Amino acid sequence: MGIVCGMSAGLQAQSPWAVEVIGYDPGTTATPGFVDSQTALGEPERFTGEGAFPGVVSPFNPPFGMDEIVSIGEGGHLTVRFDRPITNDGSHLFGVDLIILGNGGFIDSDFPNGVVGDPPTMFGLDEARLELSADGVNWQDAGLFTEGFAPAMGYIDAGAFDSEPGDVPTDFTRPLDPSLTPEDFAGLDIDGLRALYDGSGGGTGIDVASLHGADDGFLFARISVADDGDLNSSLNAEIDGIAVVPTPPGALVLLGGLGAIARRRR
Repeated sequence: MGIVCGMSAGLQAQSPWAVEVIGYDPGTTATPGFVDSQTALGEPERFTGEGAFPGVVSPFNPPFGMDEIVSIGEGGHLTVRFDRPITNDGSHLFGVDLIILGNGGFIDSDFPNGVVGDPPTMFGLDEARLELSADGVNWQDAGLFTEGFAPAMGYIDAGAFDSEPGDVPTDFTRPLDPSLTPEDFAGLDIDGLRALYDGSGGGTGIDVASLHGADDGFLFARISVADDGDLNSSLNAEIDGIAVVPTPPGALVLLGGLGAIARRRR
């Protein structure tokens, strides 16, 4: 079982975040000042606004610093590499294999108490296209997404606009149920959102099951915003971080056990 255990340990050691920017073109309409592509690497933000309006990242207070999010305008793209493959894995919670976090958020209907409106109203819902590749050369279209499915939440034990970090971080690699609808968020306060998130840090989940080679995995992701040809529009999308959903530890143990059984039967 040593080989399988070694592989499992290797997967656990690999970073779930994007580790390298392969290419970045801000396009024609990127938000001025938000053009540092390195901000898309590593773990998403949990605390924002340092030096100005410091506050926890919450569904009402998404990251907004120039050193926290990168903007992609019309005709632009951001390409990143991972060292952990994005795979279609039946053990992934809700079948979600990748999570993208941006700076969408709920408008607080009872500011500053943090209450989602009924119906919910949101800001920062920017549409972008996701493509995935195993080799950085051949790409597959994974479809359009927005940043607004479940706005980021940095801490389990923080309020909507706390000016100090919480003590218990959320898990940015834990997906939310993609079958949730806006009505499921309607009228919830921060405590209700925390219960709905169930430890997750939010984000938009992506299922790669329909893509060719998804079982083997992808190491590159490209996010782009199309030029709509309208001189009166200014489309852009902001990205904070991208998380590869890891195989749950229990599944890794099962994999090791199955490998040992297979070898004993030879």
